[in-house]
Amino acid sequence: MSVSQDVFSLINALPEAVLVIERKGGKFAGANAAFSELMGLNNDAFIGVQIFDLPFSTKQIKRGMLRLFVEVSRYSGRDKVYSFSHVCPNGIIKNISASARKAVLDEREHVIFELKADRSEDSLLENSDSWKYYMKLACEPYIEFRPVVPISFATYPYDRLEFLQMLGGTLRVKFFNSAAAEFYYGNKGNNGNRELLEGRTFLSFFTKENDAIGFLDMLSAVGHIRGVTDVNTYRALGVHVEMNCMIKFSDEGDIMGLYCAQRDLSELDRYKAISGYSRAEMDFMFNQPFIGFAFLTPPKPLERPTTENLDAKLDEMLNQIKVARANETIVDIYGLDKSKFIMKSMQAFFHDEKMARQALKELFIMRETSAERHYAPGGDFKLSSIFRAVFDNADRLSGVFVVTSKHDYERRR
Repeated sequence: MSVSQDVFSLINALPEAVLVIERKGGKFAGANAAFSELMGLNNDAFIGVQIFDLPFSTKQIKRGMLRLFVEVSRYSGRDKVYSFSHVCPNGIIKNISASARKAVLDEREHVIFELKADRSEDSLLENSDSWKYYMKLACEPYIEFRPVVPISFATYPYDRLEFLQMLGGTLRVKFFNSAAAEFYYGNKGNNGNRELLEGRTFLSFFTKENDAIGFLDMLSAVGHIRGVTDVNTYRALGVHVEMNCMIKFSDEGDIMGLYCAQRDLSELDRYKAISGYSRAEMDFMFNQPFIGFAFLTPPKPLERPTTENLDAKLDEMLNQIKVARANETIVDIYGLDKSKFIMKSMQAFFHDEKMARQALKELFIMRETSAERHYAPGGDFKLSSIFRAVFDNADRLSGVFVVTSKHDYERRR
């Protein structure tokens, strides 16, 4: 304990959990009894320890506390906050919010951490009617699971894998919103067939049992997990989702509930499959200020047209292929608001409908048009554009890239 006895007595009298760290050197300087009770840790284990070596449960928490310490040490004027889930030695998981500020104690600068157990989340998830009402309106699927019988991670008498399998079958759906019903059962879910989801086990949602076991294993360690997995829905087996789960414990360490929100990644996967690029690569290209980019896609992949009534078929396809994404450069080239440019058909890129048909013909035959100058709609300036088609595994056109630059010949003279 590096603070004086008078300062320690003052800290120890505070009802809030307090941890004091020396600003210079980052060593433990003191903590009160409320801190020891909240974290389930003996303060003697902290003596002479630097902040990164504090006996918290994970390296991620240590890094978060260190980052909070550094931010407060360098900057002043307002408190900083870091939230995390802490596993106590008795197996109970607590959601902790840590705020920090600089203070002068014994004529030396220190950083004072104040830690609080987050009880608002418990009351919000368990007791608040407004929370339930909000989740019913949420656009993303949300499901709550409850154990059929009282169960605890800390006192399980079984083999670890056997226990997690049993837990996955014991946790059953108690509450879900309409987005979850529609995602897993389509229109059936909207028709009030609540029995389709009610009572389903946690394990039953996953395509691979090992994924479910992995989620439960991580939840037992840190109380929260966000990960990507495959689930089974009415559409298909193995729909790609990002699942965000949190587990809640009673004061005795019993599992009270498991809360899961998820995001459907299948459209993102389709986007990547269509374009052939990752989202990061696409973002990089579309954010370039030097050249115009657009990506067009039909509502469903298009079969190669036959020669019969070819022009009419091409016109129909040109109207179906619409702008799904465009960067600011191509919008400026065409002199339109972005809101008016998105969802325009491929025909809008051409002044002459014959030239539009010819470009689409080339895409079906060559997959890419040659660089060509053409008049934009209005005919007041020339453009140089390349169109590149993307085909799926069934050889159907599923997307079109457009790269455009403006050629103002009058200005160059």
